[in-house]
Amino acid sequence: MLAQQERKRAREEQILLRLDDLVYATREQLQVINKLAGDRNAQRILSRMEKDKLIGSIRYDKKVYYLTNGGRRNIGSSEPEPKKSWIAHTVMRNDLYIRLGMPDDWRKEVPVKFNDDKLIPDAMFKSKGEFHFVEIDNRQAMVRNYKKIEKYKTLSQVIFQNYNHTPTLIWYSSSDVRKQKLRSVCEKFGVKYRIY
Repeated sequence: MLAQQERKRAREEQILLRLDDLVYATREQLQVINKLAGDRNAQRILSRMEKDKLIGSIRYDKKVYYLTNGGRRNIGSSEPEPKKSWIAHTVMRNDLYIRLGMPDDWRKEVPVKFNDDKLIPDAMFKSKGEFHFVEIDNRQAMVRNYKKIEKYKTLSQVIFQNYNHTPTLIWYSSSDVRKQKLRSVCEKFGVKYRIY
């Protein structure tokens, strides 16, 4: 019995730590990332954690979970309470994280300085020794996206000079029209890209 309680506590702690990193996540995302097996099992675990006030939820397109103050205290998190305006953006970033195979060195919102400029990609990681930069296209003005692509062109040249490879810019958008515009601008600037 004691070993079972210890496993339960360890699993809950892992979920809390991942949710601290993810900020917001759907049941399906937590289920994949934390290997919670079937739907009913995942729902049971998350429901119990919600009753224990370790996590809270918001009804969005789906139920979206986040850490409560109690959950943050439980794991010693210093992260501030998440902004509700970031739910869609964050859930999209998590979807892409899973789709890309959950890279080990996935880092969110890390400033990248080059020349006298700076970019803050939504996420970045390395795969086979090459840099990949992630941008989530969620209701951002296309003009801002175009300016980012132009900066990524310059960053690509700097990375090529210093690391002898061309980085990949990965876009994630839910709009076919916006995907086409992003594709067109990436090709115009000669940026290596993938769009999901």
